[in-house]
Amino acid sequence: MRRTLFLALFTCSIALTACGGSDSSSESESENTSPTVARKEIAETRNALNAALATYKSGDKAAAREQVAEAYVSHFEEVEGPLEGKDDELKEDLEHAISDDLRTSMKAGRPAKEIEAQVKAIVADLDKAEAALQ
Repeated sequence: MRRTLFLALFTCSIALTACGGSDSSSESESENTSPTVARKEIAETRNALNAALATYKSGDKAAAREQVAEAYVSHFEEVEGPLEGKDDELKEDLEHAISDDLRTSMKAGRPAKEIEAQVKAIVADLDKAEAALQ
C-alpha cells in the first residue's frame, strides 16, 4: 500500500514538474532579487519604456506594445519582490501603470503626447522606486 501511494505521489510530482507545475521558483527568484539588482532592472525598465515610446512615435504601435510587455516581463518583474518590502503601494501602482494602463492606451491609439505623459509619470515612479531601494 505504501509503495503504491509513494509511486502515485512520485508520478504526480513528475507530471507537475513536466507541465510547469507552479511558478513558485520564478516567484521566489524575483522575491530574492537583491536591491542592487533591482535598481539595475529599474534602469533597464526605464530604458525599455523610453524605447517603446520612440517606437510608438514612429508609428509602430504594435511593436511599442510588445516592447512594453517585454520591459515588464524581463525587467520590472525583477523589481517587484524587493520593492514590495519597501513600498507595496508604489509597486502596485507601477505594475498596473506598465502592464495595463500604458499598453491599453497604446492599443487604443491614443495620441503620442498622452503616451509620452504616461511614460514620464511611470519613469517618475521608477525614480521613486529606485530611491526606496537605496
